[in-house]
Amino acid sequence: MGDVDDEVRGSGAAAEGAVRAVLDANGRLTGLELEPELLERGAPAVAEAVREAVTAAQDDLAERLRTDSGAMGAFEDQLDQLTAGFEKAIEKVTRDLADAQKRLEG
Repeated sequence: MGDVDDEVRGSGAAAEGAVRAVLDANGRLTGLELEPELLERGAPAVAEAVREAVTAAQDDLAERLRTDSGAMGAFEDQLDQLTAGFEKAIEKVTRDLADAQKRLEG
């Protein structure tokens, strides 16, 4: 699978905002911020908060990608309609030119 638009990012937070995670469009963790007071809660609490923040960022990324895919799908549908209309117009012009050429030769 190729790279997805680099502008799309997912972000999530946990532990009342003490942990913030950011994922790029390919699902890679590009940012992780921890408030110092979170470390006082102990390793298990920190690990759980990080897991929750990353999961929230994954959910956010998935929603953004769905939204972008929906917009792209609508754009592709419009492009298909325009292409079909253009092809019909070109066919008509081609027929009209052929008819005109026959009349000139006739």
